[in-house]
Amino acid sequence: MRETITRALRRQRVTAAVAVALGLLWGVVAGWTARIGGPAALLMLLPLLALGSSLLPVFGRSGTTELRVDERERAFFVPPRRRPSFRCVILGFLAYQVVYHPVASRDELWWVYPSIAGPLAVLLAVALWRRVPEVALTPTGIAAGDPLRHVRVPWEALDPAAMARPPRAGALQLPVLRPELVRRGGIVRRRQVALENWDLDVAPDLLAGAIAHYAAHREHRAAIGTLEEYARLRRALAGGG
Repeated sequence: MRETITRALRRQRVTAAVAVALGLLWGVVAGWTARIGGPAALLMLLPLLALGSSLLPVFGRSGTTELRVDERERAFFVPPRRRPSFRCVILGFLAYQVVYHPVASRDELWWVYPSIAGPLAVLLAVALWRRVPEVALTPTGIAAGDPLRHVRVPWEALDPAAMARPPRAGALQLPVLRPELVRRGGIVRRRQVALENWDLDVAPDLLAGAIAHYAAHREHRAAIGTLEEYARLRRALAGGG
């Protein structure tokens, strides 16, 4: 599991660095063309198109793959998808905003956009450097997170009776019965516990079914992370007992 997540983090770091470089470069180019005017000024629209297209996966098709099994670390885990995260595109857009307005603007308020985009870009870059989207089911509970937040939810904190609800688009809402057991961290924190699945390489229904199964069946939790238990879990979710 650690090797897979480490490789994903390396890819994300490279993508984030490229996004910053392209954003800064395009900000300079678009800023100068905006000063010149004419059709070339339309170059400033390309970052907006890139930002909009990056958000399409959030509303698009979810993953379709299986949970991964790590017998050494005793976990069923989910790595991020291999495609670039929409957060990296947002980072590039913020970098673009940092340089575009100082280059293109002729008014005295040119500093407003860079002063907002600059700190946000630094904050997002640090977050993308440190963590990737991931979920792990272990004998003790659920460990999940993304670049901006992470959470640990013991199985005892969940309400098994409320786990039958299907996941809503883009996220799996976990019904927490004992919030005092939940441990949260990261830059952004929420009262509700939701596993956002648009960046995860797994079928959302499978992840939701596995969590609901172990929330309701204490006797199977100790075997999480073994191939035999995963085979039994898939039979149980398929209705085979």
